Order: sequence, then C-alpha cells, then structure tokens
Amino acid sequence: MKKNNYRWIFFVLNRFNSADTKGRSSISTLFSILGIAFGVMVLTVVLSIMNGLQMGYIDTILQVSSGHIRLYGEKEDLKEAENLKLHKAFFIFQESQTLMQGNYGKQHGVLIRSVEEDIMQKDKGLASALKITSGSFNILEKDSVILGYELARQLGVKVGDNVNIIAVSGSSETSLFPENQDLIVTGIFKTGYYEVDSSFAFMSLENGENLFGKDSKLYASVKLQNQNNDAAYISSLNASSLNLKAESWRTYNHAFFGALRIEKNMMMLLVILIFLVVSVNIYNGMRRSIYERREEISVLASLGAYSKHIQALFIANGFTIGLIGASAGLLLGLLLSVQINSIFNLIENIVNSVLSFVSILFQNSSDADFSVFSPVYFYMETVPVRIFFNEILLIFLFGIFSSSAAAMIAARRILKLKPAEVLRYE
Repeated sequence: MKKNNYRWIFFVLNRFNSADTKGRSSISTLFSILGIAFGVMVLTVVLSIMNGLQMGYIDTILQVSSGHIRLYGEKEDLKEAENLKLHKAFFIFQESQTLMQGNYGKQHGVLIRSVEEDIMQKDKGLASALKITSGSFNILEKDSVILGYELARQLGVKVGDNVNIIAVSGSSETSLFPENQDLIVTGIFKTGYYEVDSSFAFMSLENGENLFGKDSKLYASVKLQNQNNDAAYISSLNASSLNLKAESWRTYNHAFFGALRIEKNMMMLLVILIFLVVSVNIYNGMRRSIYERREEISVLASLGAYSKHIQALFIANGFTIGLIGASAGLLLGLLLSVQINSIFNLIENIVNSVLSFVSILFQNSSDADFSVFSPVYFYMETVPVRIFFNEILLIFLFGIFSSSAAAMIAARRILKLKPAEVLRYE
C-alpha cells in the first residue's frame, strides 16, 4: 500500500470519528477499549502473582530439597567430587522418611535429612532459604533436631521439647521398622512454603548415621553458579573416574515441573478465552458501525475508493482500539502488580476499620483481623510478584491481534455492499 493510501485511511478514519454525532460508534469503541484494557490488566496481574508463587517455590525447592545436581555414591567418591571445585556449594547428606510423634500423641510423616555440621557456612543459599524463627540451627548436640515451622505446630512442640521417632525407613530397600528414638528440638525454621515447612527436619550427619545406620545411602547436593549449567557439570563429572550417579534438578523434579507447566498452559487457555470474548464484542461493534456507515461507505466507493482500502479503514480502527486498550491495560497491570501488597494492606486496613466500627456500634468484641491472604489459610505474609517480559509482551500483542482480527473479519461485510442500491434507498 502506498504512502498516500495510508494518509487517506487515517484521514477518513478521523473524519468518521469526528462526524459521529449520534455517539453510538463512540460508545461501542469505548466499551471495546475498556474490554481489551481490562483483559490485559487482569492477565498481567494474575500472571505476575502466579510467576512469583511458582518461581519462589522452585527457588526454595532447589535451595532446600534437590539442589541443582544430586549425586549418589560412596562417601570417598563424594568427597573427591567435592574437591573438583566445579560448584558453588557442596554438602553430603543422608535422608529418610520417618514417622514422628510430638506432644499429646500427635504424629506426622517427616523427611529427616542428616547433614554436615557446618552446612550453613558451606551453603549460603540454604542459609538464606531457612529462616530460623525459634532457637538456632544447632545440630552439634547429641539427638538434636531442627523442625519446620508447620511441622512443629502440627506436632504441638516448641524449642526444648522432645519428639519421638517411632518408625524409620532407612532406604528404599528397607521397610519401616519401630525405632522409638527420642530427639530434642533445638530450632524451628520457616521457608514460607507449606509443603517444605510441614515435612522437613534436619539433624547432624553423625546422629543420622546412628539413627539410619552407617550403611545407609549417602547423597550429595551440588549448587552451581548458574543452574542452567547442569548438563556441563554432569559431563565433566562423567569424564572423571569417579563412580557416581548424577541427577539434574530438571529430572529430579520432573513431576513437579510438569504440574507447573500444566498450570501455566491452563492460564494461557484462560488468556485465549478472555480475548475471544472481547473479540466477539469488537466484531459485533464493527458490524454495527459498518451498517450505520453504509451510506458513507457507498459514497466513498462511488468516488473511486477500492473495497480493500475501505476494509483497511475499519481494520485500522480495530488496530487502534487494540493498541490503546492493550497499552492502558499493560500500564495499569504493571502498576497494580508492583503495588499489589500495598493495595492488599490498604484493603485490609479499610475492612478492619469498618469491622471495628461495626463491633463498637453493636457492642460486639472480635479480635480477629481480616486479611486478604491470611497466613492461616494461604501460608504467606506477602504476595510474591515476578514479571517476565516475554509473557507480558505476548499478552500485549495478543490484545492488539484479537482486536485487529475481529475488525478484519467484520470488514468483509463491506464486499457485500452495493453502492448503487444503498444510495437509491437512502
């Protein structure tokens, strides 16, 4: 299309908009813009929060549970692998699934991991992920254990209390067997993720050997400078003479990451459905606009305008609607995402003020405070937000595309208009 044609399209489009005395097209355009803006805004906020929750959980899993590489083998080979210095952090551990009993006969399944005494100095990532809420990370004392916050709550214990190991699974080759081993709680940690805080416990490697047996399997958790260098590390390890099996974090957490991908795919399906609804609205608005302007369109056609140029006029209108709506929605979505915790705090303060006023008015006493994301139910104090440029760009472009595509389909109606017949009856 020539430069003059572009000028003609935007000139006529401007005249159409300024000549809309009845305002019907303007109202339809406004609602279309608001629909696009609302869709982009909501999806930006939802995806930012979802990414924050997912990536925060993944980081915790990598730092606390799996590491970037998990090694299996004999203690001597594991020590030699540590000396290779291809890692950021390296520690040897044992682990076993146990059944633990606390106060009042309360029981809960626990994954006990026995680690080296200086693990907090060796692994700064683990040290930052484990926030000690009570006591200290003291595993030097005999029969000491560190419990997750939620696990300690479910067992009804605190620092200084005893817990009892009533069953232990030493390895995959051994079955559960009664143990009746007493341990002293010397610390309680919190990661902010329920699945970890409700099932993890730590003790010293020495205490673990006494509990699980010296012949129990040993593992090593390897942290890399860059988690995406896992394949290179495994290749370097395989090139050495060490008799070790290595498993990447991608393989070890395959089921978990698969579930996250399904969750993300369902979100993208929601994206498509939202914009599909908005596109139908734009399509109907465009068809109505074409019908209302059939006389003007016929005049343009009689003056020599090609159908493709008239079609381009309405497609440009749809593109403009999408661009304005998507831009406004993107800016609002990013603003809300960044300030989401402040907004929730404001809502909580307003609701709590109203509840306090109502309780005073009706002389009711209530100590419970309203919380949008109550830690009691959601197990979080703040909402994590993570914004990915590629996803935000995809939503923005999809908003523009859906509007333009709807306008393009609706503009096909122009081909069915016959200028002579329209002008005859107008």
